[in-house]
Amino acid sequence: MNAKEKINILRQEIDKLDDQILKLLVNRFQISAKIGDVKSSEELLVGDPNREREIIDRLAHQFERDFNREDIASIFSPVYQISKNIQKKRK
Repeated sequence: MNAKEKINILRQEIDKLDDQILKLLVNRFQISAKIGDVKSSEELLVGDPNREREIIDRLAHQFERDFNREDIASIFSPVYQISKNIQKKRK
């Protein structure tokens, strides 16, 4: 098997993982929408920096051998922003 074929096989694996990641993000955002409904009905603020920090801390501890804290934060920052946008639409 030549290098191009090996790369294509590996890219197919990445494509499958990307599909799974996006499905999980859809699930996460659906839950964020439900949280937005609760926050709206209770007139709570959408953003929660403490919660975001807790998540980053938990993941940084859990995956400290794979990622540094800053990389995890840079991955999740757009996820938080999308979640907040979804919650704001619920108001």
